[in-house]
Amino acid sequence: MDMPESAKSTSQSADRADTSDASNTSDELRLTAVQEQLQVDVDRIETGSVRVRKVIQEETKPVSVTLRQEHVEVRRVPVNRPVDDRYAPRQEGDTLIIPVFEYVPVVKMQLMLKEEVHVTTVESQHEAVREFTLKSEELVIERREGTDGEWKPETDTE
Repeated sequence: MDMPESAKSTSQSADRADTSDASNTSDELRLTAVQEQLQVDVDRIETGSVRVRKVIQEETKPVSVTLRQEHVEVRRVPVNRPVDDRYAPRQEGDTLIIPVFEYVPVVKMQLMLKEEVHVTTVESQHEAVREFTLKSEELVIERREGTDGEWKPETDTE
């Protein structure tokens, strides 16, 4: 039968005790129990590094855009007609009509509409090419072996 070494030595001394004391008829066997304990620790050791940088690239490109432009045309329209009372400016389509009144001496004082000013808004569009600066961002990932190794760009594994 296989026994641990300490058990074998105890067993042998028990055998010797049996032969020296013949009057002792009980077979006594003494065994020693042994327990081993394991303790595990983790040490952090730097084996390499990763560095991530963002690179912003600027590029000027021509871009076609539609430009909208407004300008105002002012036209004076003579009316020279007597009116009874003043009236406010009015809107007719895209044209704002602003009345201009004046008092003129006649045999009697009479309010006369001298002229109307017609203000028209005209809108035009045209295609034009303008230069714009476009920005794009790119991440650069680099690795190095050990703490003093050379930084090397990481290759895509996709």
